[in-house]
Amino acid sequence: MNKKNVIIQNFFNVGVDGDIALYEEDLGWNESIIRDAQSDDPETIFRYIVEIVGLNILFYWTGDRNFYTIETERSPIEVRRIYDNPQWDGKREYMKADINGNGPHTCSAGQVLATFEEPTQIWNKLTINGVSIGDVLSRSAILDLD
Repeated sequence: MNKKNVIIQNFFNVGVDGDIALYEEDLGWNESIIRDAQSDDPETIFRYIVEIVGLNILFYWTGDRNFYTIETERSPIEVRRIYDNPQWDGKREYMKADINGNGPHTCSAGQVLATFEEPTQIWNKLTINGVSIGDVLSRSAILDLD
């Protein structure tokens, strides 16, 4: 039997099923995005999502346990760390972010970490806490693309 490596025990809350863990296999790009991008190369996938399709990205980086968004619909493009919910009770990590208490989404308020005039600049120039965006996303739960 293949045992899953739990990253965070109580990450999601799903209805009557209770708290759901975040697993190591949940990190990075999912299979449907890899198929859509027609590549398993992280840079190619990122450039497909951000530069070609123009989607916003919401992700949770396990490196610092914060939620982030890359907001491609803004001009200039904004990269934000989403503000923590001051009412967070500590039970479910997903509910930790967004001051409205609804959990994070790509238009949640946050601290602007970087701005970019062109989406083509992001892959080579964006770092979070000194870590490249490629490495950050490989250790992140990519929660929403819209």
